[in-house]
Amino acid sequence: MRKHLVVALVVSLWAAAPAFSNPQHANTDAHAIRKQQEQIRTEAEARSGRYKDLSEARHTELQQRQSVVMRLTEGVAQTTELKEAQQIELFNALEAIEAIVNAAEDERMVCERHRPIGSNRPQTICKTVAERRAEREAARGQIGKRNLECSNSPLGAGSCN
Repeated sequence: MRKHLVVALVVSLWAAAPAFSNPQHANTDAHAIRKQQEQIRTEAEARSGRYKDLSEARHTELQQRQSVVMRLTEGVAQTTELKEAQQIELFNALEAIEAIVNAAEDERMVCERHRPIGSNRPQTICKTVAERRAEREAARGQIGKRNLECSNSPLGAGSCN
């Protein structure tokens, strides 16, 4: 049941991003997020249930991510009171906690703010860890392919500059 609660809070926080203009949105309740994190921390400290096999490194990472959540939600009633960058930081921390709790790192969503070339309007781009890794590997493959093509060029090794 806690897994579903974690997933529901994280997904709803992400899905509610466009609707942050509604301060009464139920999924932006900072108190509920803090309470849930306190429950997770209590169980993780006891090393019981799903946390019994959690490595020390993952346990430390869980605590660090929870500290970020607690810091960001302190003194606010709704996450909509946070600045946009803080909302993204909160979302990323909650996603990281979910990945640790559910042992699903590849499914963790990571959001970043980017300002596209030629534009002053920043955009939020969200991708899973697996998607980001696939893009990096594809880019490396393209670089490797280009280097191979250049080294086999009939004009010589430096002909692709």
